[in-house]
Amino acid sequence: MTLHFGLFFLMQRDERWSEQAVYDSDVEQMLAAESLGYDSVWIAEHHFNDYGLCPAPQVLAAFLAARTRTLRLGMGVSLLPLHHPVDLAEQLAVLDVASGGRLDVGIGRGGTLQDYQTFRSERADARLRIEEGIALMQQCWTGAPFDFGGQFHSAERLHVRPRPVQRPHPPLFIAANSEDSVLSAARLGLPTLSSFFVPVPELQRRRQVYRETARAAGRSEAEIDELERRCGGMRVVHVAPDRDAALRATEPPFMSYQRKMAVLRSDATGGNVPNSFDRSLLRLRSFHEYLADGWALIGSPGEVRDGLQQYLEATGYQRVLLLMALPGIETKLALRSMRMFAEDVAPAMAAPAAATRTAE
Repeated sequence: MTLHFGLFFLMQRDERWSEQAVYDSDVEQMLAAESLGYDSVWIAEHHFNDYGLCPAPQVLAAFLAARTRTLRLGMGVSLLPLHHPVDLAEQLAVLDVASGGRLDVGIGRGGTLQDYQTFRSERADARLRIEEGIALMQQCWTGAPFDFGGQFHSAERLHVRPRPVQRPHPPLFIAANSEDSVLSAARLGLPTLSSFFVPVPELQRRRQVYRETARAAGRSEAEIDELERRCGGMRVVHVAPDRDAALRATEPPFMSYQRKMAVLRSDATGGNVPNSFDRSLLRLRSFHEYLADGWALIGSPGEVRDGLQQYLEATGYQRVLLLMALPGIETKLALRSMRMFAEDVAPAMAAPAAATRTAE
């Protein structure tokens, strides 16, 4: 079994930084990822706020494709309900061809009320739009003419070109920040990507739910095992020579990240927080409280190795996306963390044993 370590970029702007400075720093880190041996970089799509400054990750990924040779390029994630599926499928097909088949596609509903209002999409329909949109995109990528009739989209004698290099299409993933998303992914037969803020015990429970739902959808145990091998999670990570240095480097950037998340979560609900929502995500706590709750792996190489191995064994994940580019972190410190993780942490990591599967 092979572990896959990628880097995740929100492209967040600290109040002291210009937008250009964010791009310069994050792109430098993205380009360094290949030479350091990382499997992939993933770029988030966000609109209209400092939580993320990349509304068009496929454009930035095209730039990276021209500057790299082996690095996989992940959409982390594309907000499908805000796009016409055919338009998005065409753009991603071009990117897969131009990159020589290095594209990974994460799909999510995300977004704020302003996003949905601006792009004239109904948030209440987001999950249905994702499921229909994925079906339509998969048809687009077959390379053959087709008709399509859905609740939101229809097409007659559509023949989309070019066809992606990867067969049958670029790998698809579903952002699974809620149980509803986990259920949808299991029904669709797609792997999940879980976010930073989902506690490990909840990830373990959702893993069982995923397997049970996939089984109920008629998938064999072998198929479910293969889907689980492709699932992954995200972690905030920083590696430094010692714990004190790691904490000094990350406390202000991490708290800036938390402030932006609280604002985004409030915006996402329009200020009307549903009863099912975890209100702790809106309440700022101290840096050390977040660390105690497992929000991040910050410390020396040995400390990060131990914490990450525990995470892998608990979740069964073989794919981890690392957020090192916190808002306002010094570029040289982020690059140092990337290098130390690649040299001192990743080589010592072991893939979780299949026997640890929590569903059994």
